[in-house]
Amino acid sequence: MNPRIRLLLVGLLILFVAVRLPGLSVPYQQDEFKTAIAAEAGLSEASAFLTHPPLTALIYRADALVFGGEHMRIIPLLFGFISAILLFYVVRRRFNERVALWSVFLYAVSFYGIWSSLMLDTDGAILPTLFLAALYFYDRIRTNSREKQWIFLLIVTLVTGLLVKLSFVLVVGALVADFLFEKRKELTTKHIAYLGAGGILFIVLTGSVFIAVKFLNPAFALGGMITHILYYVHLSGRNYLQIVIQSIKVIFYLSPILLVPLVFISKSVIKKTTPFLWYLGLGFVFYFILFDFSHGALDKYLMFTTVPLCVVSGAILSQLFASFSLRNHLYSLIAGTILSAVLVALLFVSPEIVPLYPKPAWFSRVMQGNWNMLMSFNGGSGPVGFYMSFLFIACSFIVAGATALAGRIWKSLLGTAAVVIVCTGIAYNAVFMEEFSFGKVYGNVEVVLNSTVAYLKTMSEIKSVDTHNDIGAYQLKQIGKYDGSHFTAAPQFEVGQRSIFPEYKGAFLVIDIPPLYDGFYRDFFKSCKILFVSQSGVITSTVYSSCTWTKE
Repeated sequence: MNPRIRLLLVGLLILFVAVRLPGLSVPYQQDEFKTAIAAEAGLSEASAFLTHPPLTALIYRADALVFGGEHMRIIPLLFGFISAILLFYVVRRRFNERVALWSVFLYAVSFYGIWSSLMLDTDGAILPTLFLAALYFYDRIRTNSREKQWIFLLIVTLVTGLLVKLSFVLVVGALVADFLFEKRKELTTKHIAYLGAGGILFIVLTGSVFIAVKFLNPAFALGGMITHILYYVHLSGRNYLQIVIQSIKVIFYLSPILLVPLVFISKSVIKKTTPFLWYLGLGFVFYFILFDFSHGALDKYLMFTTVPLCVVSGAILSQLFASFSLRNHLYSLIAGTILSAVLVALLFVSPEIVPLYPKPAWFSRVMQGNWNMLMSFNGGSGPVGFYMSFLFIACSFIVAGATALAGRIWKSLLGTAAVVIVCTGIAYNAVFMEEFSFGKVYGNVEVVLNSTVAYLKTMSEIKSVDTHNDIGAYQLKQIGKYDGSHFTAAPQFEVGQRSIFPEYKGAFLVIDIPPLYDGFYRDFFKSCKILFVSQSGVITSTVYSSCTWTKE
């Protein structure tokens, strides 16, 4: 590696860390809070709560011990940093240093990549690290006459991945599919028999490790893990509307800079990225067909798409920018900068705050062209949410998509299209990162939460707090105000809450992201006394008590 490439790589790694550091303090939400509490309590508690293979509990127990429960986002960030380094070396081996730098750049600035490497879970940072490590060893086997140490390291990595989460079987499947496809003309019945025997031995080895871990850590709930898997195995009763909504959010998270360049994909890129494409294809079958994740955090599970798309789009952009020069593309750069500034200006066109429910009404607004509204980006697996302008999102995709289409039709505009896609893509992801970490435009949950917790800490007469979406549950537990009560303001929970809410003797904390819809929840809190209000942008934190609503 020459000094120039080394300097660029170090610069990208610094950028990777710098844009993620502000997000380390983002409050936990729902599953994240529960993970932090379980990990703080001990390995047995973490193993009992995390219904995954045993290494997940061990990793986060170590995280809590080393960094403390308040700073558990550090471990995902460390794994994310390692994955960025591995990404460079994997892509360099398959392409060249130029493509590798593009891939790391996209991984550094992609908002989905930023969120992935800060989430208290395995899908965003830990599994991608193991995937890239496995692919690196796999490539060494392909190019070094199957030296035994690389085979050993590959097997260890694959078993380790399955000990973290069973969905790592997608990586195993992607590598097997890639190998079989590459060697399809050379395979004989004997080869297939050997592969089958090897697969059986691998399954036996992995099963033996699981059994051994069960003896070493009795708290590991093997039955609970199996029950958790079976919960998602059914074809009927799927909430297809929720699947569509979560998928749209994933598209927004991935951003134009990772998706629009796919318009220019070439055969040479496809040939060199086959393991990544197999991974994406098998993942689609796994998450959308084999299992029903409509009641789970699908936007979290689909974080696995970030790394493959960074590689594919990085390779495409590297080709498009192969002949780039500032002199020849100065006007394109100016045009891209102006378009980006116009798109960012859309953030300030006084958007309307729209409730999440009823969901068909939201789609109706979109179809009617009423785009000047805020979307809340939050989920049960955290982190805590933030607002973003749908008008900004839609126009960013339209500008990037239209530019790409023009470049595809008129070859003379190809260079301009590439520059505009990158400029608008960087602006798009920068805006998402800023609102997620700072919320300077639409508000910051951390700001209102901290002031609310400070108030509640002084109120000795308030013994317990029921919090919306478990926002602030970790902080409330620290000051002794959390008794496990929380609610999600969604229509499907109304029936139960109509009986529970009037009987609750504590206070209610509502941070309105998403805002309450017209219905029971809004009516109930209108009957309450407001004890405290804190506001940041359009986000409001309100403490309610002494509610007079009565069940009809």
